[in-house]
Amino acid sequence: MEFVKLSPVLAKSTSGTDDRTTWTVSPGWARRSIHFRTIHRALLASWLVLVTAGTFHLAAESIALARHPAIQLYRYPNDDLGAVYRRNATTIKLWAPVAKAVRILLFDAPSGESSVIVPMNPSSEGIWSATLNGDFNGKYYQYEITSLLSSNNPATVVRVNDPYARGCSANSGRTLIYDPEQTNPEGWARDHFVTLRNNVDAILYEVHVRDFTISSNSGVSADRRGKYLGMVEAGTKSPAGHATGLDHLKELGVTHVHLLPTFDYANGDERQKASEYTWYNWGYDPVLYNTPEGSYATDPDGTARQREFKQMVQAFHRNHIGVILDVVFNHTAATGSAADSIFDQIFPGYYYRLDRSGRYANATGCGNELASEKPMVRKFIVDSIKYWMTEYHVDGYRFGLMGILDRDTMAEVYREARKINPSALIYGEGWQMEGLLPADEMMTQPHVYRTGIAAFNDGIRDNIKGDNSLLEIGFVQGAAPPFGGRERFESQLKGQSTGKDSRNIEVFSPNETINYDSAHDDLCLWDKLSLSAAKAPEPLRIDMDQLAAGILLTAQGVPFLHAGDEFLRSKNLNGNSYNDNNPRVNPIDWSLKDRHEDVFHFYRGMIALRQAHPAFRMTDRGLVDHALKFLNHTPAHVVAYVLADHANGDRWRNILVIYNGTRQVQKVSAPGDWVIVANGSQAGTDALVSVTNSIRVAACSVTVAHDAASSE
Repeated sequence: MEFVKLSPVLAKSTSGTDDRTTWTVSPGWARRSIHFRTIHRALLASWLVLVTAGTFHLAAESIALARHPAIQLYRYPNDDLGAVYRRNATTIKLWAPVAKAVRILLFDAPSGESSVIVPMNPSSEGIWSATLNGDFNGKYYQYEITSLLSSNNPATVVRVNDPYARGCSANSGRTLIYDPEQTNPEGWARDHFVTLRNNVDAILYEVHVRDFTISSNSGVSADRRGKYLGMVEAGTKSPAGHATGLDHLKELGVTHVHLLPTFDYANGDERQKASEYTWYNWGYDPVLYNTPEGSYATDPDGTARQREFKQMVQAFHRNHIGVILDVVFNHTAATGSAADSIFDQIFPGYYYRLDRSGRYANATGCGNELASEKPMVRKFIVDSIKYWMTEYHVDGYRFGLMGILDRDTMAEVYREARKINPSALIYGEGWQMEGLLPADEMMTQPHVYRTGIAAFNDGIRDNIKGDNSLLEIGFVQGAAPPFGGRERFESQLKGQSTGKDSRNIEVFSPNETINYDSAHDDLCLWDKLSLSAAKAPEPLRIDMDQLAAGILLTAQGVPFLHAGDEFLRSKNLNGNSYNDNNPRVNPIDWSLKDRHEDVFHFYRGMIALRQAHPAFRMTDRGLVDHALKFLNHTPAHVVAYVLADHANGDRWRNILVIYNGTRQVQKVSAPGDWVIVANGSQAGTDALVSVTNSIRVAACSVTVAHDAASSE
């Protein structure tokens, strides 16, 4: 494909009122190769935007333009889109292949009129660029993009932020130019990723930044509550003196915090004081993917958000805790001409999947889908992944609605992430949702097979405690595993099966399954048990909770915990709390740790047991099949197995694991002498009691024991 360099003609003028220099672009600039002449003619005929029934809708000509072969095949090879700051000059580049003209509007502050207007020069590939000579640290900018609605109508002009913005003013206001080195905390060059040998060595802890410390009983300083810095404030205590915040995570023993979205997102006013918030959001409404969210910073303007995010990561790393970002590349907060729309303002019709009538595909249920299969969309996603790892040292990513993304994009994400950090964790929701593209092209649960990427296992989740309906019950409430029965449940415990439909979805390695019983979506575990086992006394429901945790932390795979489950967190029975600002719903109530200290210690003990024994962290399917043997002839609703022969190099020769899902004490035959280290009320690595030939297992409980010879 041959391209001819564009040759714009610029005319300079000076305003007599404010001494601003401006440029206008002559219409004679569009001298192109055959490919871009074709695109330009299509542009003149097609820039018709329809707004019908509140739905932004592109005309057929505009769709054809976005699907033009010259566009569909193109991927910019360099890594310099957006603003690249240097003290003597800043270079800004934007891909806008069908714009008639692009100018940079420079601002001295988050508000006020622009002080300078700079034209951008287009290349034959549709890359517009400009170099700002001098030091522009602390300046803001937006693009002014001129497009043609039709050959008979005047040009339309939009102002839009840079999609590659690495900083912005409050509420996604204006893109910020800044010196990234000035945001580095002391010692940042020595900061390093948390090292893992395998995915299964991780214990993930999902938490929302604001939820974690916004309550006054978190013990966090008032000016840091709900903030990045509050996440890592040391020495904080609950009302009864128990560790909270960072110290709590260290005490619990998790390896990684999984942060709900921390990129710049829509909804809410970032300038409100944390103690006076009138809004709440999980953050699944992305606007500026490469900019940290401002409501979690002490100042949403300037570079506090960048500096404090790095301080947070650094503090976690110093305490040997990795940081996982929850990323949302399946949809954006807005499309079309809406206020938070960016991609459509720059190149309508390209970045999103459209059906044949020009309407946005909506398998996400959020109004749109990013077209990850298109080269420049894929590039944007991969560039963002690389940026957060190199600039902010994050340790991995959780992909929301990963099944909306194509397999090739996710494979490239994994390859590039692992080049930067060989221990990077990449996982996501592999639900089958996509309607426009073929199912075999999407990164759904069946297609993580042998990729190194992991998918959430809804099968083990729902077999443990029932599905997401209010009353459906699972194993811990006393039912047979409802999805696939005992055989499927056993396969899930071996890290070899995922999904909950009628057909089994095979898992290649335990490294590729995220085992969980609760997450931010739907009812948290304690609320689910409160509704589905409402007639059970509270002590029995606590036993059910601990049994669920015991299953997760002994099953083969990657365990994932929802923040607060370790002390019976409740969201006041709200199963969809994404925007609930009620202080009794999302904020973590640290007094619960005081009330349920025994539950916390059980979780802590199970985590310590898992971390101390590689038998629970096998990665090879053949090794699991050889070492993990289920016991026959156990009572109904009791599952028991042995991890045999120093499984995975474990120092204990044989480990016996028993799950009792009934509401009665059960007696399980186990020939030989055994040392119990976990039962219905305690867990850890130390001996609790020794038994011979049989084990009494408390109602709704897990028991873990090792052969007595291993103690000698």
